[in-house]
Amino acid sequence: MTDWSVRGVNMETREKILIAARDVFGKKGFYETKMEDVAKEAGVAKGTLYLYFQSKEDLYQCLIKEGIKYFIQRLKEALESQNSFEGKIRALIKTLVLLINENRDFILRMMYEIPLANLWNERIKSVIIEEQKEFARFVKDLFEDAIKQGIAYEGNVEVLSNAFVGMVMRPIFNSVIEGTLSESVEEEVFSIFKRAFIKK
Repeated sequence: MTDWSVRGVNMETREKILIAARDVFGKKGFYETKMEDVAKEAGVAKGTLYLYFQSKEDLYQCLIKEGIKYFIQRLKEALESQNSFEGKIRALIKTLVLLINENRDFILRMMYEIPLANLWNERIKSVIIEEQKEFARFVKDLFEDAIKQGIAYEGNVEVLSNAFVGMVMRPIFNSVIEGTLSESVEEEVFSIFKRAFIKK
């Protein structure tokens, strides 16, 4: 997907539908959203939706899968713009903040509905789990490179990756959701990460 925050008359119909779905699911949640709601938001006929997606579950599944892939793509682009490990982490934090802000409503809804996951379609749950693994692999690769270069402390890469998620992503995520994020919070998170992971 291209930039989720951009709408345009030249955007392909499928992508218009996905962006509309993100907005509607963000407002109403998975259970309350109807396909006609998405069609209205996208400016297409309800029948057009079914040319691209077989059901609401299929639409939601594609939205999550392509959304996470888009997140990872943006994060990779941010990392590629930096040479140092510290620069990569700073860019990663800033990009995470931007992406979470862009998709705040949808992410909030998804977080709320995750505890009800036992009621979800099994296909949707499997997609979420698989895409979470993909993001974990992305973080793992980042740490493996840093360890090989002698920049980060050596250790179990799986443990380091999980620690990164807990130490960096969680406070950033919570601050964005709560509306309390500031540059000082970003800097404090980076400072904690630096002391814990980067060799002096």
